[in-house]
Amino acid sequence: MPTRPCGRASAPALLPEEGTLISLSGPIALLFPGQGVQKPGMGKSLYDRYPAARRVFERAEEVLEMPVRKLCFEGPVEELNRTDVIQPCVMTVCWAAYEVWRESYGLENVSVTAGHSLGEIASLAAAGSIPWETALLLVKERGRVMAKAAGEHVGMIAIVGLDETAVERIRGEASQHGKLWVANRNADVQFVLSGEMPAVQEAERLALAAGARRALILTIPLAAHTPLMEAAAAAFRKAVDRLPLKAPSIPILANASGEALRTVAALQDELRQQMLRQVDWARTMVSMRAMKVRTVVELGPGRVLASLAAKHLPGVDTWNAEELFIDYTGPTTA
Repeated sequence: MPTRPCGRASAPALLPEEGTLISLSGPIALLFPGQGVQKPGMGKSLYDRYPAARRVFERAEEVLEMPVRKLCFEGPVEELNRTDVIQPCVMTVCWAAYEVWRESYGLENVSVTAGHSLGEIASLAAAGSIPWETALLLVKERGRVMAKAAGEHVGMIAIVGLDETAVERIRGEASQHGKLWVANRNADVQFVLSGEMPAVQEAERLALAAGARRALILTIPLAAHTPLMEAAAAAFRKAVDRLPLKAPSIPILANASGEALRTVAALQDELRQQMLRQVDWARTMVSMRAMKVRTVVELGPGRVLASLAAKHLPGVDTWNAEELFIDYTGPTTA
């Protein structure tokens, strides 16, 4: 029977059917992904195997008044990729994975949580600052107001393989063609630029010429995490201001700074400005290292955040929901 050695703390769980006991070393960080991880079939394995996940999907359909299971499990891709559909669907999968985690592992050894962009709202729910159903409705509103801001004149580009100095130089040159910002700083050589499409297209050309390993214009017709989202952010702030926020039971690492959010006032400020501020995930990982996190668990579709942690947090075990609850192939360790 495969096991993991315990560190200063452990969270053992008996996985159904396989009967595999896994011990995860604490402190543990729970991470939640954002928009862009969606694909047809997401959450289906959890739904088929775990009653806790089934309850979440059923409740989400009632709360959202959307065919969440059909959209998540079957698509079609064109429908699932709509901003107002992606966001509540991804949030539902995150919630389902969290409930399976909570019932299997408990929360005793969870020391911190964080979420990337959209996922930050899931992290608030995981920390007990808002109920999951409230978070789901907030995400639905977020998707609605962001969808209204979408258009062919704006976009985003992921650039991988160039350092911050090179990316900033590209941003400056491309800005001669339109407004452009660094929207995501995901790692030392992984960035997302966001802004007006002529500038985004010029950034693609410049990045490839500079030797970027990848320069990919995303299929997201938004200028997310820039001042161009002000109209959507203003509408979203009205929903944020009505939230029954509570101080988190564990620290939440802020998208904008990577610093721990511990008060209602800090949470409210983070949410009110979220659409306008850069996501600095690189700083979030620095904070996890400073907190001596031993295990990272990504609860949601895919393993984007777990993979970043595996690469940039040496010695930390990383898992995503499917690996932990469905496959058990062993953790990824940098």
